[in-house]
Amino acid sequence: MRRRIDHARAVSPLAAAAGLATLAFVVIPLPFIVLSAISHGSYRLLGKGSPTLEWFRNFVTNDRFMAALGNSVSIALITTAVTLLIGLPTAVAVTRGTFPGRRLLLSLVSLPLLIPGVIVGTAALGFVAQTGIGPGYWPITVAMVCAALPLALRPIIANLSGLDQDQEKAARNLGASPLRGFCLVTLPQLAPGLLAGGIFAFIEAMDNFSIAAFLTDINTTTLPIEAYSYIRDIDDPTVAAMATLLIVMSVLIVMVLDRLLGLDKFLDLS
Repeated sequence: MRRRIDHARAVSPLAAAAGLATLAFVVIPLPFIVLSAISHGSYRLLGKGSPTLEWFRNFVTNDRFMAALGNSVSIALITTAVTLLIGLPTAVAVTRGTFPGRRLLLSLVSLPLLIPGVIVGTAALGFVAQTGIGPGYWPITVAMVCAALPLALRPIIANLSGLDQDQEKAARNLGASPLRGFCLVTLPQLAPGLLAGGIFAFIEAMDNFSIAAFLTDINTTTLPIEAYSYIRDIDDPTVAAMATLLIVMSVLIVMVLDRLLGLDKFLDLS
């Protein structure tokens, strides 16, 4: 069984105040984005007149936005699948393995977390330029896998480290092969870590600007790049409407997680 750890700890008033201030810094702008998305102009929140859905309609009827959204979603889905396929065996290796260079492997996998996205994007652009591959859909996808892998790996490792191997050993004593024992006993208990890792990978691929900016071409743009191009040339709340839809999507994801898995179990990955 998985060892349950009580995460409740006493915190100082200063730490609590810092946490609340950080939360407020993140949350307070969100209502202004939503109000801007239903306003009639760029420089007023609602103002005169009733709320309007004009900017949402403008977003969903814009061919460039829809093409970019399709690219972003497909890249994010591929990135999530490939990241989990790589991340799961890597997590098993660094958690349960005893081979030489185990710590070095974990450090190398986590290294992209320490490198700014601009550096990664520049390096990726240099690689595709030198090899003649050129920017485009697949270079963006490969770069997103490299960027998302450390984010997905950490919750999987944390989840796997908290599991008791005795159940899997019992399954093997009863005749199950190592692979069958892992798939039937351990893998279901890794659902929170895999789900967390998949969400992190999906969000990173959907939201990444600094890497995609170097690898997009005239035929392939992602949603963040298209939004930047739009607000650079056109002054209306269409991008605020897009952001509002993404906020709603995030809230729905949290609600689905709570319904299917439970947020307590989702967050208890240690």
